[in-house]
Parts: sequence; C-alpha cells; structure tokens
Amino acid sequence: MKLTQMNLNYKKSNFLLVFLFPILSSFSISQNLSIISGKIIDKTNGEALIGATIILEGTTKGAVTDIEGNFKLTVEPGTYTVNIRYIGYEPGIIKIETKSDEVIHLDFAMEEARALSLNEVVVSATLEKSSDVAMNIELRKAALIASGITASEIRKTPDRTVGDILKRVTGASIQEGRFAIIRGMNDRYNAGYLDGALLSSTESDRKAFAFDVVPANLIDNLMIVKAGSAELIGDFGGGVIKINTKSVPDKLVQNISVGAQYHSLTTFNDFKQFKTYASEKLNFLSEERNIPSFEEGALILSSTFPSSADKIRLGAISKTFNNDWSSSSINVTPNARLAYSIGFPIQLNDYRKLGVIFALNYSNTRRISGNEINSYDGAGQVSGFTDKSYLRNITTGGIFNLNYIGANTQINFHNLLNINTDNNSIYRTGTANFTDVLTVQNTANVINYNRLYNGIASLKQLIGDSILCVNASLSYSNVHREIPDYRIASYFKLPDFPSYQLTLGDFFNSSTGRFASNLDENLYSGTIELTKKIRTSNIKTEFKTGYYFQTRNRTFEGRSFVYGGTPNETTLNPEIDLGSKNIDATKLFLIEKTSNDLAYYRGKSFVSAFYGSVDQNYFNRFRAIYGLRFEDIDLNVDNQKVNAPIADIKKMSILPSVNLTYSLNEKTNIRASYFSSVNRPEFRELAPFAFYVFDKNAEIRGNNDLKIANLRNFDIRYEFYPQGGQLISIGGFYKSIENPIELSLDITQAQTTFTFHNEKESRIYGIELELKKKLDFIGRSDLFRDFAVYSNFSIIHSELSFKEGSQAKSNRPLQGQSPYIINARLQYENPNNGWSCNIGLNRVGRRIAYVGVDPKYGNTRQDIYEEPRTVVDLQVGKTFNNINIKLTLGDLLHKDLIYYQDVNNDGKYTSSNLQNSDRLMFIFSNGFTSTLNLSYSF
Repeated sequence: MKLTQMNLNYKKSNFLLVFLFPILSSFSISQNLSIISGKIIDKTNGEALIGATIILEGTTKGAVTDIEGNFKLTVEPGTYTVNIRYIGYEPGIIKIETKSDEVIHLDFAMEEARALSLNEVVVSATLEKSSDVAMNIELRKAALIASGITASEIRKTPDRTVGDILKRVTGASIQEGRFAIIRGMNDRYNAGYLDGALLSSTESDRKAFAFDVVPANLIDNLMIVKAGSAELIGDFGGGVIKINTKSVPDKLVQNISVGAQYHSLTTFNDFKQFKTYASEKLNFLSEERNIPSFEEGALILSSTFPSSADKIRLGAISKTFNNDWSSSSINVTPNARLAYSIGFPIQLNDYRKLGVIFALNYSNTRRISGNEINSYDGAGQVSGFTDKSYLRNITTGGIFNLNYIGANTQINFHNLLNINTDNNSIYRTGTANFTDVLTVQNTANVINYNRLYNGIASLKQLIGDSILCVNASLSYSNVHREIPDYRIASYFKLPDFPSYQLTLGDFFNSSTGRFASNLDENLYSGTIELTKKIRTSNIKTEFKTGYYFQTRNRTFEGRSFVYGGTPNETTLNPEIDLGSKNIDATKLFLIEKTSNDLAYYRGKSFVSAFYGSVDQNYFNRFRAIYGLRFEDIDLNVDNQKVNAPIADIKKMSILPSVNLTYSLNEKTNIRASYFSSVNRPEFRELAPFAFYVFDKNAEIRGNNDLKIANLRNFDIRYEFYPQGGQLISIGGFYKSIENPIELSLDITQAQTTFTFHNEKESRIYGIELELKKKLDFIGRSDLFRDFAVYSNFSIIHSELSFKEGSQAKSNRPLQGQSPYIINARLQYENPNNGWSCNIGLNRVGRRIAYVGVDPKYGNTRQDIYEEPRTVVDLQVGKTFNNINIKLTLGDLLHKDLIYYQDVNNDGKYTSSNLQNSDRLMFIFSNGFTSTLNLSYSF
C-alpha cells in the first residue's frame, strides 16, 4: 500500500473516531451504571424551573436543570439522598435506591417559599415507568382546555395508527377509519399539528388529514386542544390535534418489534390481485403504471365519429399504454408488521446535550371485504350491486429527530416521512337498471399512492434571568397523492342479449376506461414569538406577542380515457378483452375525455397573523389569559390549463379569546373559555372537478360559491386529579356557526353526486365526562390494586337554521355530528409478574354522512345516515425482562358498516327484509383480527 493511501486511511479513521466518540462514550457509560433523571417544575403553574440545582449528599455529583427543567445524573448503583434547591422555593430532599442499568425518574414539583421560612420537603422516589402522570400534570397546569393520551396508554390498546388512537380521546371519534370528528364537528373543522408543524390536507376530494398514515408506534403523546388562544391558528372549530413523536431517552434505548395478524375474512383465503411489480413490495411506485408521454390532444377526437386516420393514430398511441390486465390469485398468509427504533443522548458537557431519535416501520396487510351499493328513485330501487374488494396496503415510514438542549437554549429538528399505498381490486356484479333488467359485471383496479413529509426546525432561547423568551420555528410539509392508472372494465347484458358486451361510452364513470391523477401540495409556515414575564408579590404576568405566516401551493390534474372502436366477442376477462392483442386501429383504442375546464385546478393561499396575549396568575389561584389574533387570508383557485379564475377569497378576521382557570386546591380546577374562530373552504371544495368513487358508485364535485364559516365557542369544565395519572372531569360547551360548510347530495345531478354547500347557521352544545381511576379503593384486599378504568362519554346536540329556499330536513343535526360517543376500557397491569390485560369498548351514535333533502319535497335524495357500530377489543400481554408479548383481538363483534336513508323515520336502521324498511345505500363488511406482537428492548 502506498504511503499516501495509508495517510488517507489514517485520516479517515481518525475522523470517524472523532465523530463517533461522543456517541460511543454515551453508550459505554450506561453499562452497569444507574441514571437519575427528571424534571423540576413550579407546583403552582407547572412551568419548568430553569437552573435548579440537584446535589447528591456526600458526593461531588450534581446537576443543573436545563431550559426544559430537565436534569440527568449518572451514578454507581447504591442509596442516595438527593437535595433539590431553587432560589425562592422550598428545598426538597428525596431518598432513593438505584440498581444497575436502571433509570430512576424524579419529576418533582417545587412550592414557593412562605415568608422567611424555608422548610425541607421530604419524599420517597419511585420508579416511574409511564408518562401518564406527566400528561396529567401537563393537563392540570395547562392554560387551555384539553384532553390527551400518552404512549403508555397507547401501548395498552390494539391501536395501529393515530386514526385508531383518536377515538380514545374524550369528545373525539373517527370516520372511515382515518378522519377526525371532534365534538360532533367533522374533519374539515379540525386542525392537526405534528411536532409543532401544521399538517396539510392529504385528500384530493375533501378538507381533511388522514390520520391513519401516521403509525402509532412513533407517537410519544397526543393532545386535543379544545379552546382557542392567540397563538393557535384561527381555522378550527372542533379541536386542534397535537401529535408529538418520540422524545429523547436518558440512555441508549433500542426496540425492535415484529407482528403477525390474522383477519377472519382474509387470512388463508384466496386473494385476487392485478399484476404488481417488484419495486412496489418496498412501496416504490413502478413507472410501468404511468400514462405514456404523447403530444397533447393526440387522443382527443374533434368529431363524434373517428376517421380512418383518427383510428390509426388512436390505435398507435393506445399501444404505448400498459395494456397488461393480467391478474392472479394467492392464498393469503398473516399480515406482517415490523418496526425498529433507536434513541440516545450525547452529553456534551454538564449543561449541554444532544438527543437523537431514529425509527422505521413497515407493514404489509391484505383485506378482503364484501360490499353492497344501491340507488333509488321515486318508484323504488334503481340499481343494486354486490362488490368483492381485495385491498392490499403497504406502509413504510420513519422519523429522524435531533434535539439540542443547553442551559438557556433548545433547538429541535424533527422529520417524519410516511408512504402509504392502497392497491384495491374490486369485482362487481348486479343490476344497473331494474326497469330494463340491465345486469352488469365490472372489474376495477385503483392504486392510491400517498407520500407525506413533515419537517420542523424550532428554537427556544431564554434571555436574561429567564424573563424574556424567544420562540421561533420554520416548518415544511409536502403531500403527494397519485393515482397512476385507475382502470375499469365494464360489461353489461340485457335480457334479449345472448352474452355480456363491453360497455363503451363517453364517460369514465359509466363505461370501460382509464383515469390518472396527480396532486402535489407544499406548505411552508413560520412563527416568531416573544414572551416576557413580570412578577409582583401576588401577581405573575406574562406578555406574549408574535407573528405567524403560512403559504400553501397545490396543483392537481386528472386525465380520463374511455375505450372506443369495435371490440371482439367478449370473454368477461379483461386480460383478453383489453389486452395488447385487441388494441389497434381496427379493434379497441383509447379516447381521451379530459375536460380542460374541470380536470385541472391550482390553489394558492397566504395566511398571515399578528397576535398578542396577557397571561395573569393571581395569588396562585386564579389565572386569566386574554388574547387577540388578527388573521388575514388571501386564497386563490384557478385553472392552469385555460387560465380561468375559479375562486378568490380575501378576508381579515379578528379573533379574540379568553381562558379562565380557578384552582380550588392543588387537585381541582374550574375552567371557562371563549374564543372566535373561522372555517375556510379548501382548494378542492372550491374546484369544480368531479372525482368518481367506485366503491360508492358516486361522484364528488366542488362548489366555487362557498363562503367562510364564522364560529363563536364557549366552554366550561370542572377537573379533579386525585393522584398519579387519575382524572375525573365534567364539562360543557356551546358553539354557534355562521355559514357552516357541509357535504351534501347534489339533487341537480342524475347520478349519485356529492358536493359542498353552506347552510345559514348551526348551534352545537354538549356535555363531556372523563374518568381515569384506579380501583384500589375497593375493599382492603390487594385484588383490585392493579385494576384501573379509563372511560369518557359525550352527549352532543346540534340545530340548524336554513337558507331561504332550502329543501333540507328541518330538524336534522349538523353533518357528521353524533348524539353520543362512548369510550371505555378496563385495565389490569401487574408490574410484579409482568401480566397485563385490557378490554375496551367504543361506540359512536348515528350520524349524517351525506346531507340530503326533506322527503316532503318529493325527492328521494334524503339524508344518508351511518348506523352505529359497537367495537370491542381485547388485549393480553406478558413481559419477560426486555421482551414483551401481546395478543390482541380486534373488533370482536365485527358488525357491518351500514349507510342508509331513514325512510320510516324511526331513528335506526330497519332491514329491507322487514315491512316499512329503510333504504340501504352502502354496506361494508368488517372481519375481526387477531394480532400477535413481539417486541424486544435493549
């Protein structure tokens, strides 16, 4: 080897050692040692105490709390007396015993000193293994009314995604498995944040974030804020969902988990699927599915009947498409899931540390379901279809978080990437027209590729003696949603036809054809905020002012094609009938039916806001926060193809807020709040584009006449925190909405079509109850010591006032609002033997999925209701040192999901087999699941 090569290798090795030394050092010091860590807070308001000293008596070891009030000490196993000191506060003494390779958490609340007397507070430390207590402290001391759930609670449920988690939180429910409804207000009225970064809408046909794209195993905690304040975005009415990913541990922690799931309708059964490509197993969309490039307009006909030259051109271009319609059938093995995470701190010195979190997850699941879709007119049923759906979902994703914490500085850089692909093959049979006895046999294959990236860089800087605080953040979010090649092969047969014929027509949604779409949205936002504290003898005052901006850019384009020409005799097999051999000028060819007026839209919006608030605490009993937010929006939607404006909204909103808290004692709060907010139309809701949803045999269209909804919100709540992670609360709320936006049936369209509209006014009011209680108070036996109950219950009512000329049903509730929500869970957990068991129940009252008209007007397009389902889950777990095994039985009752028109007006679904029955619109079958999960922490 040459000398220069040796020197180069030596330098590389040196560089690698220098780079890895802090990490390797942090790993090595944890071996056979103990860690004492925790957070020191003000007992009155829950704020972090920065610069508090922690000293181990009889040693030279000590620490000082950082900007978050956290500290960490690495010690030899043994018994210690910990002294905690902070100027102006009663000192604390804690006696602890540490064991090898153990982490002791000391979350300690310090009380202000009384007059000239400083009394020592002596407590005993416990090994805190959950974050429930920390969440309760945060909720108890929070400035706003909120509800939340922690990672430790999530682990005790079968929940796989954030969409599953949300239904456990008070006042929240989930629609279609992924869209949040809070306090009876559907997805469009709720906002989502991930690690402080606002989440964009993931949907091409509604204003909503699909919470099923975020895996549950990446979540540290989730909180729903139900009251407004000056620093919160003004565009929400139900709640702000704050999702926080995993926090940095006190030592090197790695976890790997594998899971296998049995689905009662799917596993070990035959699963039909269209051709898939090797790259798609790892969630990389194959380019084989893309629409080929050709001259714009080359597949468009200028007249109804194509000439010979047209046919030659159309046939040649159609040959360049992927015409492989082959399918196969496999026997389904159990669904598979895999997750890995690693987190570690790098101690830079006594006051500075760097934390790293990295996590990956992968799941590959299949699901077979049977569905029914019906439609009606005044004379009765028009059509009826039976579907068999074969859905394969692959989800890959991960997080990478960096956190720097110093004495007066905190810098965070958080990143989440998630890719979610649905490949759904649907086989449909039935009658398209009962009058003509027109029977059909259709096959559809649609792939939905969704990619979400969310990143945020944030800074918190204290200036002076923690009197002035600067908070700043910049975030970026990208949503990419692609349907590369949506295919429908449609066959029909009339009674006097000897065989089925291929359906050829002018519209993709009612004939044989192809469709492709691409949605891309970029969201940039930033905040700078100054907070200053002033303290007198009995009043603590905090002034806050800030500026927020958000810019969004969305582009959407869709292209539709139908088959034309003269088909050969059909075989009811798309692989043959629509294969390459049957595509040419003399047989079948594709004709583009893309409408430049309707298939493209571009959205731009800029939101800017100035805000300020005053937070005052009187005698450590009464807290009042007054806020004012000036939020301005400039929103524009146009058509990039024809350069035509669609919608233009400009408005300044003045949004006041008041939040009051009275602490009866250390465990009890009474809260009240008022805030004004808005709900703005989404780009998609304004665009006239019509999207065909095959599994509902319906279209969704936009409405460029939508107005901004204005909301006034009132809340009151009583909270009691007995001890630990326990909570008892009862609260009430009232909301008034001017110009509420709803999804409704469009009675002007012949086909089932949904669109968006404003009503005049809506009023919503309700009661929420929450209970988190250990059962150790029952009897004197230790039998109930390890039992706890977690439950919440909501009763909600809404009323609407309608615009003049409206044909809506006069006494109906707001779309998406349920009259009640029930969540209950009984938990057993024994830390001594490692056994745990949880049984949970969730039920949501019936709600309007799609708004219709009052039947008294003679129209059959009535309200479509979603029938309630009771979901019961059971989980049993066992921990062996670092190994945890969980068996979860999900949706044990597996009731069908039913959508219907309540024709007999009895408030429930009456089967079509009975007299005076209701109209069944859609029904989707649900099987139960059995999941075995093994995780190993090291």
